[in-house]
Amino acid sequence: MTDGFTDGAPAGPGGAMPAPGRMLGGRYRLGGVIGTGGSGTVYLADDLSLGRQVAVKVLHSSLVGDQAFVERFRAEARLVASLADPHVVAIYDWGVDGQAYLVTEYLGGGSLRSILSSGRTLTPSQMLMVALEACRALDHAHRQGIIHRDVKPANLLFGQDARLRIADFGLADALTGSASRELFGGGGVIGTARYASPEQAQGHPLDGRSDVYALALCMVEAVTGHLPFVADTIADTLAARVGQNVPIPEALGPLVPAVASAGTADVENRPSARELGRLLLDVAGRMSRPEPLPLVGPGEVGAAPMPGEAEHGAPSVFTDPGPATRAHSPIQAHSPVLGQTPARAASPVRPRRRRWRGALLVATLLVGAVVGVSVLLSAGRTTTRAVPALVNTSGDSARSLLTELGWLVEERYDRRDDTLEGQVLSMQPAGGARLEAGETVVLVVSLGPARMPVPDDLVGVSLEEAGRRLDDAGLTLGTVSTQKDEATAAGLVISVTTIDETVPQGSAIDLLVSGGPLPRVVPEGLVGLMPADVVAELITLRLAPTMGEEYDEWVAAGRVARVEPVGGTRIEVDDDVRVVVSLGAEPRAVPSMEGLSLAAAESRLAASGFRSVVVEGLPDGDDVDRALQVVVSQTPSAGRREMPSTTVTLVVSPA
Repeated sequence: MTDGFTDGAPAGPGGAMPAPGRMLGGRYRLGGVIGTGGSGTVYLADDLSLGRQVAVKVLHSSLVGDQAFVERFRAEARLVASLADPHVVAIYDWGVDGQAYLVTEYLGGGSLRSILSSGRTLTPSQMLMVALEACRALDHAHRQGIIHRDVKPANLLFGQDARLRIADFGLADALTGSASRELFGGGGVIGTARYASPEQAQGHPLDGRSDVYALALCMVEAVTGHLPFVADTIADTLAARVGQNVPIPEALGPLVPAVASAGTADVENRPSARELGRLLLDVAGRMSRPEPLPLVGPGEVGAAPMPGEAEHGAPSVFTDPGPATRAHSPIQAHSPVLGQTPARAASPVRPRRRRWRGALLVATLLVGAVVGVSVLLSAGRTTTRAVPALVNTSGDSARSLLTELGWLVEERYDRRDDTLEGQVLSMQPAGGARLEAGETVVLVVSLGPARMPVPDDLVGVSLEEAGRRLDDAGLTLGTVSTQKDEATAAGLVISVTTIDETVPQGSAIDLLVSGGPLPRVVPEGLVGLMPADVVAELITLRLAPTMGEEYDEWVAAGRVARVEPVGGTRIEVDDDVRVVVSLGAEPRAVPSMEGLSLAAAESRLAASGFRSVVVEGLPDGDDVDRALQVVVSQTPSAGRREMPSTTVTLVVSPA
């Protein structure tokens, strides 16, 4: 980006704007005028260095003599060029070459002002999309400490893709002398009076919510065609909104609450750009799909100020010179409000200047004759304009734009891999060709890739097999989700989440795969029950019982002695559960006890599981020492196998 802040040749007598063909900055050749505004004129230009079309806004030449303005202009241009948001007009270059100029991207879709000037309005759904993009741009700028101060339809521009870009960020500050870059800094009426916020009208400090108020006015005007708070004079226009909320007509439909919030007079109760965007998103789901914007084209990039207002100014306090002055000249009467200089009284005409008046009159007549001849010569010509390049854009948007530009549209269709349905594949003639109004532009629009049937045999097969079948069908495996399912084994496909029977070739097909049934809990309290009852309960839970037997002297024969895993354990469906049935107590050998003390013999019998013992030969009395009594005989005899319930008799005598 160049920094051409060097004074060049003057712009000409009276500060006239440069004529088409003029070169600025040694590289920008001006073409036709595509917009006008209170601060200057916008030209379509050729960037000879990069070989591209750009838009060049040339500011009034009277501003160049103000060195303070040049420095502010330099600082503002650099600051705004740092904004990296797709909804802010990109600034490519700036400089001073006789007149200050800004070089920006060229947008062929015109402005919101050009749409409204053509007699069209937007539907609430269309306005929602535009406002959301505006909120994103404003929020980005506000978070960088930049307030626009002049949000209006003429600064809401569209590319041929119908995407919004906001223009002239920072220009209001440069034009009015505000050096404030703080988010809450700066004061005075800065911007266009018709869209000024109440705090702007009163000269109070501003923050980003002033831009939100202006956007609310734009939204009302875009949908209804009428702008609130417009009076005959600038002073009355500004005064009308002080302390008054923006009236929101019902025509805005679901947008009414959000716009009403943005248009509140009390700045403390007004949302930020980000908050307004959230309010709009909240109602988006209740609104119909918007039609393509009725773009008018680049003929009106910036609208001239409306009668009774100028584009900028910087008083510190809102003032009104009074009705007497207002009655004579609305614009001059309110110049203190907008920072304009009242017209000077006419000075006496000196005789020596009369000859120059005569010469000027002759020159004026000569120019008028030349212009008249040029008009007559051009009257018989057919006007042509360049066809915009629309390949790879949406077919609906392309058709709408071409129709608005005055051409007939013929659509043809083709299927092509690696394209999206509705995408413009080619056009005839190609972008850049010049056509007369009423001629035909042929658009070849994609039907998308070839459509392939989704296999109907995926349910119930393994994920690996499903992937193979999709590949054979020219499709790919998409997202795989897992869900517990009582009826489908783990790893098998439950369903195909794609509802269409045919899809574009190469599409990813999402599958839902079974994670198997939910885990089961082994029941508690099964020990001691009949085996048949336990098996039935386990089968009901889709568990797999396996049977076993073992001796158990504590559980009656034929009853369940234990289960593995134990009750309360979580296991998967179809896992094994071992059911062990008791065979009752097991016979065991009677131990040899002859020669042992009675105490030792009783301990050995208990350890061997014999619980019934009879002792004979013990002396009478309770104080018999069992350790001093010796076993002299036993029944049954040692080594004989008996059940634990068998009674063992011991005969003892004193040691």
